Amino acid sequence: MNNIKPFKIFKLKDKTIIQLFQGNRGTKPHLDFKVKHLEPGRKLRTPSHTHWLVDLIMKAEIDKESVHDFSEFLIGIYDKATPFKSLKERKNYNLKHIKAARRKFGSMKGGKYSPEYITAIVELFSICEKQYAEAYMFKKSLNLIQKYAKGESDYYTLVSHSKQM
Repeated sequence: MNNIKPFKIFKLKDKTIIQLFQGNRGTKPHLDFKVKHLEPGRKLRTPSHTHWLVDLIMKAEIDKESVHDFSEFLIGIYDKATPFKSLKERKNYNLKHIKAARRKFGSMKGGKYSPEYITAIVELFSICEKQYAEAYMFKKSLNLIQKYAKGESDYYTLVSHSKQM
């Protein structure tokens, strides 16, 4: 039995719980973290890039314009994200964008995940990627989903990219 405890827990409106655990990568491994989520009735899992990207593809099949707008919102989160500077900052962090996601995109149809959940994951993954100066794959994912919503990329490109992460 794994008895490692999360250092931070976020509870979403849909009862999904997102937990942060100590990571060990990069030049500042003490600030690194791993993201896991617990959906009601499921086991604790690490979010997959493929899952949230495919979810946005499914949403785009219903409403490309909303997914385009949502992807712009997510890219804005990425662009504003900064890496944690201290353990105290990391421990006291609160998600900043889920209320706006709920308000602006809460009625988005299709897929499995709520805009609130995707926003939370993107916010945390953005902070995590920004810990590494050479990292770029996550930002590329956000740009690809935006291109998909504009009809400038295809399903195979997105899924192939997500499997490289």
